[in-house]
Amino acid sequence: MEWAEQNRYIAAGTSPEAGKWKNERVPFMVEIMETISDPNVHDIVLMCSSQIGKSELLLNALCYFVAQEPSPILFLQPTIEAAEGFSKERIEPTFQACPALIDKFDQGKDGRGSSRKSSETIRLKKFPGGFLAMVGANSPAGLASRPIRVLLCDEVDRYGTTKEGDPLKLAEQRTLNFFNSKRIFVSTPTIRGASKIEDKFLFSDQRFFFVPCPHCGKFQELKWENVKWDKDEKNKPILDSSRLICLFCGEVIRGAGKISRELLTRGEWRAKNNSPKENCRGYSLNALYSPWVDLSRLVEEFCNCVETKNGLQEFVNLKLGESFDAANFADDWKEVQGRGELYGEFLPAEILVITAGVDVQRDRLEIVVLGWGVGFECWGIMYSTILGDPKEPTTWQKLDEFLLASWRLNDGRELPISCTCVDSGDGTLTQEVYSFTAPRAGRGVYAVKGRGGSGVPLINRPTNSNRQKAWLFVLGVNAGKGLVFSRLKTKKQGPGYVHFPLDPRLGFDEYFFKGLFSEKLEFVRAGGTKVATWVKIRERNEPLDCSVYATAAVEILQPNFELLKEYKKNNSDLKIFSMKQSSQNQQNISPFSSAAGSCRRRVFSNGVQL
Repeated sequence: MEWAEQNRYIAAGTSPEAGKWKNERVPFMVEIMETISDPNVHDIVLMCSSQIGKSELLLNALCYFVAQEPSPILFLQPTIEAAEGFSKERIEPTFQACPALIDKFDQGKDGRGSSRKSSETIRLKKFPGGFLAMVGANSPAGLASRPIRVLLCDEVDRYGTTKEGDPLKLAEQRTLNFFNSKRIFVSTPTIRGASKIEDKFLFSDQRFFFVPCPHCGKFQELKWENVKWDKDEKNKPILDSSRLICLFCGEVIRGAGKISRELLTRGEWRAKNNSPKENCRGYSLNALYSPWVDLSRLVEEFCNCVETKNGLQEFVNLKLGESFDAANFADDWKEVQGRGELYGEFLPAEILVITAGVDVQRDRLEIVVLGWGVGFECWGIMYSTILGDPKEPTTWQKLDEFLLASWRLNDGRELPISCTCVDSGDGTLTQEVYSFTAPRAGRGVYAVKGRGGSGVPLINRPTNSNRQKAWLFVLGVNAGKGLVFSRLKTKKQGPGYVHFPLDPRLGFDEYFFKGLFSEKLEFVRAGGTKVATWVKIRERNEPLDCSVYATAAVEILQPNFELLKEYKKNNSDLKIFSMKQSSQNQQNISPFSSAAGSCRRRVFSNGVQL
């Protein structure tokens, strides 16, 4: 702590606040830095939000050990690329900016006397009394046979599991030869039950930062549940009214701007776990404590997240520094079925885009059709089954006729299905799926294949390396099912809400809802680490799979709903044509008429371009 105050300089270009390090700028970091130099504490865990200064804390620790306690140091990043980037963009400028460190690293010389900047010198830096090894968690070979006293781990929740095992555990093993080892783990958390940083924090003494209310003087944590704001007549947040209320007296602790330095200076860390793992301290911080973030900005981000991303995980992880509770409600199908509503003679006029998902079974095809509006508000349109052997052309002909249908809305428009994802199956029917989707790519009909595992995005870049040249999208199964369930959790009509029709002829019956809630998320140990896995609790899960595919279809399109809404408003007398009318030209047909097609490139410009 004292060393940083006297010797640490923040390099220009690496931070908006370059210059001499000042402890008073981040009072909550003072105790953590004191703990870093405390020989009685071996493990330090920081579970925190973004924009809280965690990277600067790791740099302070690194600089301190190089200058004061030279040792073998390992800095672990999620990937090799991240490790090299951090070395070049943060570590090298920092050492050049600090007079006490400027000549510490031996960069090596080539034949002309100039400093080498090879990958080796970027990832391995020597200094008197020790070295710094920059390693990516995706390349555990860099962890082998290398004794380490100081272990610095950044963004540990982004570490995967390799064939050699959990890289975090491998790195920890490298410190066992040192009686005075120091291990620092830093990360924003991810999914509750699978978060590595949360696991470590729960074993610590679990310290939270308490600040006194300026009015009643009672100490408390700053929590999002105590943040309030007013709304205007359009139900939009009035950002200037943002405020954080005292839990005890109800007065305003902080307003819409940045938190006061005085409030942070009077704060203190308090441990909640009386029986922690030996020599392990844990600290939890959220963005409400950040001296760089306006409260109004957090409120704006929260409201935008709810309206446009249909899930709070990003906000909960990155801004609140908390794990996201993805616990599903697999037995609550009755509650969701009970939402059923009467659409009227035709479909709701709020629908702007229609997508479909098709699951391929050996004796049938199952289809879910969904409508989408502003903020990804969703309407179930139809759940249908086409009986027949997928090896027979007549089965696919029936599907083609189904997908060519247009759907009439209550305002007189007719919408086609803009994008369809067809499951390429378990390998036994893949060629049939490719043969169907390849000539229909112009209509937005694509083959998909699921891939399990945490960290796999819902939509990945498509390939067409198969014999039929059919476009294939690999879908992240965990991400897709998590997104479907997070939307089903939304109980207030509006952005992210999922509507279902009461009309039994549309297929949304008990069978559908039980199939929709046919899986639950469980965490199992694999290779010494927890892995999130979706487990079937009912035999039939086709409704869930189809819903994931239809959801993936709209994510592929990434429609600009506001632009579509404006287009609808300005062309209220125009009916978007029925694709059924143009079935003769299936190879090159657009999902929009020539009149509406002019806006297709703009409307879907954020989607995957083929």
